[in-house]
Amino acid sequence: MQTTTLHNGLTVITSHNEQAVSTLLCYWVKAGGHHEHDYPYGIAHFLEHMMFKGTAVRTKEQISHDIEYYGGRLNAATGVDRTRYYAYTPYDRWKQGVSLLTDIVFHSTFPEHELQMEKKVVLEEIKRSQDHPREYGSRTLLRLLRGMHPERAGNLGTESTVSSISREDLVRFHSQFYRPGNIVLVATGHIPHEELVRHVSALDIPAAEPASVRLDPLTRYQLGGRVVHEARDIRQAQLHWGMYGPDAYNDDKYAGFVAMHLLGGGQGSRLWRRIRGEMGLAYEVRAGLSPMVSEGFITGYVATDPLRLEEAKAVILEELGRMRQERISDEELQRAQNAIVGRHMIAQDQAESVNARLASQQLYGLNTDPYHFAGRMRAVSADAVAAFAQTYLQQDHMLFVQVGRAEQTQEANAAEPAV
Repeated sequence: MQTTTLHNGLTVITSHNEQAVSTLLCYWVKAGGHHEHDYPYGIAHFLEHMMFKGTAVRTKEQISHDIEYYGGRLNAATGVDRTRYYAYTPYDRWKQGVSLLTDIVFHSTFPEHELQMEKKVVLEEIKRSQDHPREYGSRTLLRLLRGMHPERAGNLGTESTVSSISREDLVRFHSQFYRPGNIVLVATGHIPHEELVRHVSALDIPAAEPASVRLDPLTRYQLGGRVVHEARDIRQAQLHWGMYGPDAYNDDKYAGFVAMHLLGGGQGSRLWRRIRGEMGLAYEVRAGLSPMVSEGFITGYVATDPLRLEEAKAVILEELGRMRQERISDEELQRAQNAIVGRHMIAQDQAESVNARLASQQLYGLNTDPYHFAGRMRAVSADAVAAFAQTYLQQDHMLFVQVGRAEQTQEANAAEPAV
């Protein structure tokens, strides 16, 4: 891995593999759905859509033509704390890919007529997310967990907020966050570092003062084991549950990975064995920990017959209590460590994983070295898992979102917390 910071503030990172026959080029911008305090919610995601609608020298048709002509693939994705724009190219076409990406990231023009058309597309994306029961339940859970931060409700925004976005909003958001010092270009695959640096240095990237990007830790409120019911005309009842967990900078996450793997990390997990294997209540059961830059969540999901939903919920609560009260065995600990470390290490040879790992390290100072992760996971003790369970896996720390037919749900206080 090699790193160079250019005179304009842009950081260029490469992980060169001489044997690779392709290159993954990715611009990572330190701005996402959680940076919308002063903007209509959903603007980070909407801006990402608009970045492909034309630049000062390319129409949207030319953008599509160019990447296909070079035999590449172009796309983007908006996260909560970052947005990425990426291109896959054959190893001998990376210069064309970098030139195209750079033009898009720094010189998009956001044509007014394209803005109005793309709003219709994003509004349909919002409707789709609301029509999908599982996605709707998951989004509702996260929105409620983030209740003290309405700007973090969801990357898509709402129909009203997206409809209100103006071209001036896009230009202001882009001007504030899309500065070279707030962006890192990560290239993985067959690409020489010095050649990339020379090529990017010759491109038109406007200099600007580094952006001040602040993301406050999530403000938490008392969840109290509350149940929220959402009516949907579906045959199964779905139960999403969640609570607050450690963020990416909190070392509790390592013991948390072990605890949640044992609870709901696969077919050998406690919840899977009991709810599916022994009781036949569900096809899918899952639970996991998601530590992010400014927040961390413990979440789970099960879908089952509405008449047996309470049975599934009782098992979940019982297994959480068991994790708090009973020390895990040495065999369970080692099995979980092997599975977590093994899956993590296997993923690290993929270009996407390498690219994301290097970006996280540069953008947010996270130690993403896979050997560091493996060492920390191997150091987790049964006592540390017990301490994690006692701290985080309390029933009164939970929030439940139940999605199902109105006539099959019990009366509950569905009012959202005052924030």
